Amino acid sequence: MLANFLGKSNPINFIVLLLLFLAVFFFQLFTGFYSTRTGLHLLFGVLGIFTLLFFVNFIVIKNHLTYNNSYAFLFYILFISFFLSFFLDYKPLFMGLVQLFFFRKIYSLRTLNDIFKKLFDAGFWLGILCIMDTFLSIFFGLIYGALLVHKIVRFQTLFIPLIGLSIPIFLFFTYSLWFEQMDQFTAHFLLYSPYDFSLYSENRFYVPLALLSMAVVFAIFMKTGKALLENNTFKKSWILLLIHLFIGIAYILFAFERNGSELLIAAFPVAVILANGFELVPKGFLKESILLLLVLSAFFGPYFL
Repeated sequence: MLANFLGKSNPINFIVLLLLFLAVFFFQLFTGFYSTRTGLHLLFGVLGIFTLLFFVNFIVIKNHLTYNNSYAFLFYILFISFFLSFFLDYKPLFMGLVQLFFFRKIYSLRTLNDIFKKLFDAGFWLGILCIMDTFLSIFFGLIYGALLVHKIVRFQTLFIPLIGLSIPIFLFFTYSLWFEQMDQFTAHFLLYSPYDFSLYSENRFYVPLALLSMAVVFAIFMKTGKALLENNTFKKSWILLLIHLFIGIAYILFAFERNGSELLIAAFPVAVILANGFELVPKGFLKESILLLLVLSAFFGPYFL
């Protein structure tokens, strides 16, 4: 029943999965997960997550990153649910939204329409991200990875993202210079990582991250061979997803601020890769059981960890 329902992608699936997220949120709320947060803070956080979910669903459907199912949306909600308390603050929500604007431009290169505009926009959004966290500049590799995958490497396509990137940084420089805050400007671009991974050794991180890692590796092995044999745009999108995943992991490893919110950067590629692997599991008792366990884990997993 669950497999049949989630095996389709339509508005009712989107609404039902949004209600699932709300149910998970209120369950965590009433079990005391957010006792230190104000009602206004929580309301803003939920609205922010709703916005992220809308754009995730839009990007996946618009760019055909799965085969007409809702699994990616479900896995994204599950990822969010496990670490929800770390994603409800203003900064990670805003960064998450800008990241999705950036990802949207990258994955839309599959159509090869308005390439220069998309590359400029991608560079622009990445420039904003770099102001918030310099280590996010590593995602410039995703832009050039997309150029290689789609075979559109030439002088203009290499140079235009740099122009887009430079505009928000130049505006930030101008602001800092005008208000005599150049120390603040230079501090934003100091690359330093504490390399302290003790946070991830806690059960609330270690268990879900270990399970997600194993599931992602399994999904990659299941899907990659089949995807590479296909002679269509999905083959290129799959390669780009893998590049995206590896860059996201690299960012998490080198992130300056390690408080749990940095994991949001990996939510999108992890969810889409898991969805593509899971859709290959034959429908039946096994698939239904896995889906039921996943839904239950969204409610009870964080509670027991």
